[in-house]
Amino acid sequence: MTDLQKIIEDKNSDPRIKALTYNRLLASGYKPIKKEILAVIVEVGLDNGLDVLASFNNGTARYINQTGKIIVWETTNDVNANKITSDLFANSQNIVKQIGVWDKPRKPHPIKGNIRITFLVSDGLYFGEGATNVLFSDSMACPALTKATELMKYITEKSLDTKQ
Repeated sequence: MTDLQKIIEDKNSDPRIKALTYNRLLASGYKPIKKEILAVIVEVGLDNGLDVLASFNNGTARYINQTGKIIVWETTNDVNANKITSDLFANSQNIVKQIGVWDKPRKPHPIKGNIRITFLVSDGLYFGEGATNVLFSDSMACPALTKATELMKYITEKSLDTKQ
């Protein structure tokens, strides 16, 4: 077994490292045995730039506000955050089952009024993009976007609580 295979088979491997490992293996022709969602990333085009939430399947997250403020959520034992993350990934799995891998170059960030939801999956990059109001009305996208919003609000509030 190669070192790269050991990383993807280790249930305790950091999902960011796993994503890089899968990408390297995919580039060499490797076909993953299972489809594993490693991260869900939501980018929202706003007046002053982007709000970006990256949620990882181990419960960690990153939130970058359009102002440039960043929250690095490294807590993996917060019951509420883990429940929201679990729901987000379950809803995301429903989307990934219905869309295909993106095989073109990465697109520029979404424009003001648009939202993009990206899934880093063991077999490649998946995403959907459209007007924010349209995607929040879409029966497939809305559940995942709602959970992503809930997670962003939760980690923001918890982060503010710890600063006081």
